[in-house]
Formats: sequence, C-alpha cells, structure tokens
Amino acid sequence: MNKNILLLAIALPAFSHAGGYLEVREAWESASEEHQFKMGAGYNFDNGAGLLFQTVYNTGELNQLKHSFDEIEGWYPLWKITDKLTLSPGGIINSTNAGSTTSPYVQLGYSINPELAAAFKYRFNHMNYRTRSLDREMEYNDNHQLVMVVNYKISEVLSYEFEPDLYINTQNYNRKNGKDHSWELNHKFSWKMTRNWRPFVQLSWLDRDTGNHAERYRIRLGMRYYF
Repeated sequence: MNKNILLLAIALPAFSHAGGYLEVREAWESASEEHQFKMGAGYNFDNGAGLLFQTVYNTGELNQLKHSFDEIEGWYPLWKITDKLTLSPGGIINSTNAGSTTSPYVQLGYSINPELAAAFKYRFNHMNYRTRSLDREMEYNDNHQLVMVVNYKISEVLSYEFEPDLYINTQNYNRKNGKDHSWELNHKFSWKMTRNWRPFVQLSWLDRDTGNHAERYRIRLGMRYYF
C-alpha cells in the first residue's frame, strides 16, 4: 500500500494495513460502575476505504448480558486533495431497541510524516425517533459531533491515539452532565504483539454524570486479530 494512503487510513476509525480483522472489547465506566462487551468485524481496503460492523452488550456489574445496539459504518477516500491531504465522507447506522440513529460525516485526513497522522471530522447524529425534550415537546434528540484524531507511531510495535470529541445538542435536551454539550477525551495505546494479534487499552474521560454525581471515566481493554 502507498505510504500516504496507509497514513490516511491510520487517521480513519479503523486504522491498519489492508485486510480484514475481528475485535473483542471489554469496557468499564466508573460513574455507573457498569461493564460493556463488544464484538466487531471490519475490512480495510487498499485505497483507504473501510467497513465496520459491531454489536454491543450491557453486562452491568458482570451479572447480565443485555443487547445494547448494532452498528454499521463505512467510509471512502473521495478526494485526494494533495499527497498528504484527503477528504473522506462516511456514515454510521446504529440500531437499538428504542430506534435507530443515522450519522453521516465528513473527515479531512492529513499525513504529517511517516510516524504521525491527524484527522478532523464533523459528524451529525440524527435520531430517527422522537423523545420528549425539556420543553415537553416530542423532538429529535440530534447532536453535532466534532472530532479530532491524532495517531503517533511510537515504535514498530507500539502506537498511540488521542481523540477529543465535542457533542453539541441541536434541540433542548440535557446531556449526562446537565448541559447542552459535553466533552469526551480518549487515549488509546495499541501493541503489535504479532503480525496478526494487536491488544489495546483505551483510557477516557466522558465529562460528568450528574445522575450519579460523579465524573465519568472509562477503561477499555480489547484485542484485534488481523487476517
């Protein structure tokens, strides 16, 4: 694969060489003290396009197995503006028991050097069903999502990813922090254990949870298998 295409793929949601992969992931959130289990599968194409499917279960305090949602995502490098800069549209369809969410997005990826890549994404999350707002009206609880992703190849076997996200509601709803907007800060380390196996850990701050009167921290531990 061309080095610039590879770096741009690194800045996309599922970064790696071309080919398919399977992933399992366990997550724990401090405010609710609940666990979450995810299984996923994806494929990265030679040109930087990709597809991803995941299904997620709420495992509570490791005492249940309740299906939370299914999600399909796809993206395509539509416009290679320069050798280092590429515009990629994409989209996500998310399905839960309550209804579905459609999330189109556009992303600008920039390969800074062979070890460092960055991407900037705007995503619009549209709820395909109505809920009652703070005005007691039935509205769509949509939000704008602004994302930055920075990937740094520390060594041949270790990579670091930093991803801050800002969510801004479009209607009169409160997020878990009691405001109309919230932040999410993610730090992820991936280890190329072998050619096929790559474990990872992600540490996140998810703003405040006013319902549980606590800051929200999350730990994710996972493993990807490439084939």
